Amino acid sequence: MEQEIKTEEKKPELGNDELSPKELKELMEKNLELTKEIHEMTHKIKSYITFQKILSFIYLFLIVMPIILGALFLPPIFKNLFSQYSELMNPGSGSLNIGDFFKQELEKTTE
Repeated sequence: MEQEIKTEEKKPELGNDELSPKELKELMEKNLELTKEIHEMTHKIKSYITFQKILSFIYLFLIVMPIILGALFLPPIFKNLFSQYSELMNPGSGSLNIGDFFKQELEKTTE
């Protein structure tokens, strides 16, 4: 069972599509009320869109800034770490070699 909502509309009683001043005033007041309502909604929507734009720039800043900082500061750090790692893993470079160190210690203890 469906219920239909019926709206009551006052039809002008004059025959030539002319409105009486009273009806015209009522229509203008109703129009003004609806216009104010639309204006309030539009203002809320505009402020919401502005907030969303600002928030999207903040998100973009939070995503892009670490990438830029990483591209600037991480290569020298990785280069330094890689050079230290290669010194440890390269036995012929004349630097400290762990295998040679243990051999020397074994020779000392066996003598």
